[in-house]
Amino acid sequence: MHVEIIRGEEGKIAAQCAFCQGKGIDPFELLSKFSTCQVCGGRGEVTLSEPAIKCVFCGGTGIHQNRRLTCAVCGGKGIVGVNEPVEPCPECKGKGVIEGDYLHCLKCKGRGVITKR
Repeated sequence: MHVEIIRGEEGKIAAQCAFCQGKGIDPFELLSKFSTCQVCGGRGEVTLSEPAIKCVFCGGTGIHQNRRLTCAVCGGKGIVGVNEPVEPCPECKGKGVIEGDYLHCLKCKGRGVITKR
């Protein structure tokens, strides 16, 4: 399993908000069709400290599987911070989720990777 590490400038990563796809509005229009995105606050962009990887729990969408909620692992950003060096989680085999369950893996906290020792 290859893990692509995402890097930014000056230790920060600026990425399009995965939850609203950069539009800045709530994709599910829960309160109204004009509600701002709760993840990016309407900016359409999120920042995170580097290094980071694409969230394997939600597939980078920022949306929790089978629900209209932000992803419990990445908080809707679509990417998660990691400590290098990393290797695939032996518990979930890099999937971030326990087989047959919608809960994230407790060993890797849903990231699909753990820090190499």
